[in-house]
Amino acid sequence: MLSADQPRDDSVRKRRCRRKSSRNRPAEHILIVTYLYAPCDAINVRRPLGLRRAFESAGVRTTVLTSKISGSADDDKAQRIIRTGDLRTRFQTQYQALVGYSSEPIETRAKPRWWTNYIVPDVAAVSWFPTALWRLLGLIRKDRPDAIVTTSPLESSHLLGLVARAFGIRWIADFRDGWMYDSPHPRPALRRLDGMLERLVVRRADAVTAVNEQLTSDFKQRRGVPAVHISNGFDRAEIEIATDERKVLDSKRFSLVYTGTFGIDLPDRAIRGQRTDVRMFVDALTLLLEKKPRFRTSIELVVAGVISDSERAFLTGGVLADVVRVLGRLPHPRALGLQKAADGLLLIPGGAGATTGKIFEYLVAQKPVFAVTQPGSAAAVLLSEAGAHTIAPPDSPQELAHTLLSYFERWSEAKAGYQPRPEFDLDAYEYENLGRKMLDLVASVEIPAKRKARHRRKENRP
Repeated sequence: MLSADQPRDDSVRKRRCRRKSSRNRPAEHILIVTYLYAPCDAINVRRPLGLRRAFESAGVRTTVLTSKISGSADDDKAQRIIRTGDLRTRFQTQYQALVGYSSEPIETRAKPRWWTNYIVPDVAAVSWFPTALWRLLGLIRKDRPDAIVTTSPLESSHLLGLVARAFGIRWIADFRDGWMYDSPHPRPALRRLDGMLERLVVRRADAVTAVNEQLTSDFKQRRGVPAVHISNGFDRAEIEIATDERKVLDSKRFSLVYTGTFGIDLPDRAIRGQRTDVRMFVDALTLLLEKKPRFRTSIELVVAGVISDSERAFLTGGVLADVVRVLGRLPHPRALGLQKAADGLLLIPGGAGATTGKIFEYLVAQKPVFAVTQPGSAAAVLLSEAGAHTIAPPDSPQELAHTLLSYFERWSEAKAGYQPRPEFDLDAYEYENLGRKMLDLVASVEIPAKRKARHRRKENRP
């Protein structure tokens, strides 16, 4: 026989269960905020595109909020892609050509306009954020997401997360680059403002994710935030549409392929020191060809990516003309096919905390990588785990030339070819798996107090 207190005990137990379920619940609708998105073909589009596919395959409805500078597609509305106005589309600038919005050729990369150095955290905070904010508020009113994932660069994307969280929406701030890690603002006063914004974002977000351990450790040490490592990766759906590019390469030479942006004529800060590393690699290759003339007919460096006329002239001058071929911008399926057809792959990641999606495409191609980076960098650590890749510190052209010589001699004469380490789990970096990790994180995040209180009122109604 039940005691008189039993019904009340059951009622209390049910209310507690409701509170627990409202605190950590899976998201049925996720908003992804990214400044660039498909059909833009830049490498930093790969992560938001891959995560979205993973979310959708898991049965989660998604919406993407992005800039019109990315271009557009006929099925944007059906695909729930919101492209908001951007001043960068109204005025002809070099950035339009760099991201593929414009097909205008680039003669030489111009330095950023002087006034852009006074905008924090980036130009998009002025050109795009106001219209993106307006559309975000409309979405919250009409089709409220359960969670928002803001991914950078550009860092101004995270400012929309601050707004969404004020409305009680769970917020994940995802970092593909360090905000203040290796490229602080050059002006001290604005550097402090930039740092204040970074601190506000990482401390207000319900969870912070970063693409490698270097960035997560930096957030933990500088900001006291328990950031979560969710790596960049590769999208198997993209890999499967790679084209056959074997005929593009010279079968009689060892083909070292580079896909991406060199940025030789960009300021150092633009790609976090990559320009200096590229110039040193080119100097090293020149030294090697001068000291070992036999390589002028046995190797080739094939460059595919956005390139300016001045860069093309620099890369094909003097003895380099014998070995360097510049293909320019290629569609992503062709770039992937070129990686697969190559004998070796050149990687110049830039900063110590950089692990772009390109490195994972390279790993999928299963070719020996020549990486111009310091041994302790994020890219070097990953490559060392993956296989017998070559890490070449950019300390001097002479040392780099010596390492490059060893690389060519080893792999041009190798009979077995490159093999990845059997213990290295490449599938862990497929976006289907990375997306599940992100979804688990979203589900573990406690719903912000404002929205949680509203859920409790609804659930406690008779």
